[in-house]
Amino acid sequence: MQRMFINMNQHVPTKRRSLAVLLEEKDPIYQGKDGHTYHIKRTELELLARFLDEDDLSRLKLPIFLMTDPTYGDGYWKIIGKIEVKVLSKFIDREPEKEDEMRIFYPHLKEIRDKFPTATNTIFSY
Repeated sequence: MQRMFINMNQHVPTKRRSLAVLLEEKDPIYQGKDGHTYHIKRTELELLARFLDEDDLSRLKLPIFLMTDPTYGDGYWKIIGKIEVKVLSKFIDREPEKEDEMRIFYPHLKEIRDKFPTATNTIFSY
């Protein structure tokens, strides 16, 4: 089972970089654990920037992780991180349970992934 989850998460970046840095790049990319290079669309970066203060642009690391949350049962996902929660709670117009963690269900996950397919990553845990 553990090996299956490792394989499912090979797209996860080896290092995340700030939104501010990515906005300055001509071709914003990150390297996955699988060795592939992944591109982040500029339109997604610009939309995320609209939800943040200037100071937060350097604090938001991309891609944003959307993680399964088996502690709450099937169908739950979570967003962890103060800035990550701040930007995505504004986007889906929903108050988070905590300042640095927010649980979401599939409709919100779909909304986020539809709008930010390259600026977010789904991570599977057990």
